[in-house]
Amino acid sequence: MCGIAGSFGKEELDAIVGERVLEALRHRGPDGRASKTWQEATLLHTRLRIIDLSPTGDQPMSNEDGTVWTVFNGEIYNHHELQVELEKRGHRFRGRSDTEVLPHLYEEYGDGMFSRMRGMFALAIFDRRQRRLLLARDRFGIKPLFYSADGSKVAFASEINALREFPDIDLTPDPQAIADFAGLLFVPAPRTIHRGISALRPGEIVDCRLEDDERVSAARRRFHEFTAEPNRDLRLDQALDDVDALVEKAVVRQLESDVPLGALLSGGIDSSLVSFYSRRHLEDDLLTFNVRFPDDEYDETPAARTVAEAIGSCHQTLEMGGQGGTWEAITSLMRIVGQPFADTSLFAVDQIAEAMRRHVTVALSGDGGDEGFGGYDVYWQIAAVNGLRWAPAVVWRAGVPFIAPLARLGVVRPTLARRMRDLAGADDTAIMQTFFSWLGERELRELTAPLDGVEPLRRLFEPHWRRSFGRETSPLERLSAHVVELNVRLILANDYLPKVDAGSMRHSLEVRVPMLDEDLIAFGLTLPHALRVEGRKGKRVLRALADRHLPASIAARPKQGFSVPVDQWVDRSFRLTLRETLLDSGSPVGDYFLRGVYGPWVEAFCGGRTVPGLSREGLYQRVMMLLALDLALRDLAEPRRAAA
Repeated sequence: MCGIAGSFGKEELDAIVGERVLEALRHRGPDGRASKTWQEATLLHTRLRIIDLSPTGDQPMSNEDGTVWTVFNGEIYNHHELQVELEKRGHRFRGRSDTEVLPHLYEEYGDGMFSRMRGMFALAIFDRRQRRLLLARDRFGIKPLFYSADGSKVAFASEINALREFPDIDLTPDPQAIADFAGLLFVPAPRTIHRGISALRPGEIVDCRLEDDERVSAARRRFHEFTAEPNRDLRLDQALDDVDALVEKAVVRQLESDVPLGALLSGGIDSSLVSFYSRRHLEDDLLTFNVRFPDDEYDETPAARTVAEAIGSCHQTLEMGGQGGTWEAITSLMRIVGQPFADTSLFAVDQIAEAMRRHVTVALSGDGGDEGFGGYDVYWQIAAVNGLRWAPAVVWRAGVPFIAPLARLGVVRPTLARRMRDLAGADDTAIMQTFFSWLGERELRELTAPLDGVEPLRRLFEPHWRRSFGRETSPLERLSAHVVELNVRLILANDYLPKVDAGSMRHSLEVRVPMLDEDLIAFGLTLPHALRVEGRKGKRVLRALADRHLPASIAARPKQGFSVPVDQWVDRSFRLTLRETLLDSGSPVGDYFLRGVYGPWVEAFCGGRTVPGLSREGLYQRVMMLLALDLALRDLAEPRRAAA
């Protein structure tokens, strides 16, 4: 696990700039830094030693004759098999690092190398003979990679804050990115907050070529596409046996490490299964960790301890709190992403990563199980929506007055009334937007009224898998597959995985995600809706698997998100500063959003009040969205401070 960066073009990178970039990536690789420069390219690397701790694992790394070079961030879990295969074809290796297979794999297969790689990766390959730079990001976007291309040069880095150290990059705000951020709480790739910086999407290549002494081309294309044809004949008992073998194999594949390894154990089904298989196959004791919140609604400590006792792990509970809720702590953390990001569970990831790093360098997590196996409420809710499609709009709207009193009593979520109103007569795309956006379409238009010429958020929710379905596929299966697509392509890749990467790598902790194993997710995508959801419970197959191996109480637990009760966590001083910052006439947020829309949110949050029709979480997520944007826009004028 590392930080990577570099440049490609007619001019060599200034050594002072290179040092600033390396310093900006130091937290990703505190165990060493190195660079390699040619006339047309520079590769930069900071190393976190995980496999092959010797100098033979140092990067940049080349093939035997030095014609192909690479810098790499991630883990290739099948590197032993690949090395054996390549040695049979005549390639020679100096060490046993997974990085070393990459230049040889490129020599042998070119761009076809990625179909043979299993793991998480962001990488750059420089082919000196072809004067070519190849950038690539793994299938799910577990590892980040950003780049800037202006026709005469290309610069790239693992983080936006490091990429901003390169000269002559257009850092002006992108209005479309800001509009999308307002509805999603993150900026979806390939856009970033900067006009001149792009993010690679999952499963994407950027092919950079030095065409002549003046021009550099940069062409994007995908090397991987998802398919989602449901297997209607699949039975629960068959699926259970297959998933049992696939999860175990995925966990075992990711246990290799030359440094201490542990597991994030929240007490949920996914992390509990990962911990169970890890404990079964590790020769040494398994260290497991969970975070405890002061709010019982968010605390999963009893469940985590139940699993730890059942599997025999050495468990530690880490307390969430202390100085975490101060203005300085929160704003400095929000800046590490390099652009607006308002998923408040980043705060919890950061704290647990900081505490875990005192004990381990590698952590396994349960991220990814919900996406392919139906773990979120939207999976059962989408079945209810599909069942009401026959009803005319008047029936939907007639139910709204009856929902509001139930929301006040806490029986249903306050957003349900808005959803019923918005879904009346809606098509698939509008239904998806209602479920996945934090703001309704009307509210979003009102908030972003000062922005001219931006495209509606709706475009991000158009289904991409329509042509993969057979004629007999039911409307419910299509909706279910669309939900999977959005969870994997949009939410996981742009929110959950970047959050884990940013919060963990800030403390030089590598987090692995066995539930995103390629074979496991490929199987999960074939599940029919009936094997994802049973009634109002998701993850039917994984629940059955948990019932096979874990205490019964774990399999029966309802889904609980990894979120932070911000309104209880922050101190009074934070609220006062927040109000002063966001409602001050000098806040740059007012240049992009309508203050008449967002002002009442800020006043309510800072005054400890609620907003009619908004849940507690909905309110503080909106306010954190405003704060994240304010910080990012202010930092555009002071990029050095933002990267510090």
